[in-house]
Amino acid sequence: MKRIATLFFVTLFIIACSKDNDDVVNVELEGQWELTDVTCFCFFGENPNFEAHKIRFEGSRLEVTNTGEYEFLTDAAGTYSVDGNLITFSNSAQYRYAINDNLLTLTFVDDPLISDDEIVLEYIRD
Repeated sequence: MKRIATLFFVTLFIIACSKDNDDVVNVELEGQWELTDVTCFCFFGENPNFEAHKIRFEGSRLEVTNTGEYEFLTDAAGTYSVDGNLITFSNSAQYRYAINDNLLTLTFVDDPLISDDEIVLEYIRD
């Protein structure tokens, strides 16, 4: 009986001391991402520079930095949730995401009743 009690307390101690990641929504999204390309029904001119736009997934929060000429996800900062490959930002906007190596692709889930609201944002892990 002592052996079982000892094993129980050792197991409980290990579990209690393990790092708590309850606030992490999705581990593969964690970190900072820099915008590299945008596909939409918009015009940016020749060789646009998007690198001043960055996003950071940290725990259950999203930080958005827009310091350049172009701004994206302007009201999406705050908490976010993930369901499969669907991200819902604090502003209720939804994007499908895919990660391939260090490339994150966010595809806006557009409203079929609104024309030309499609946008695809491509980020590289910073």
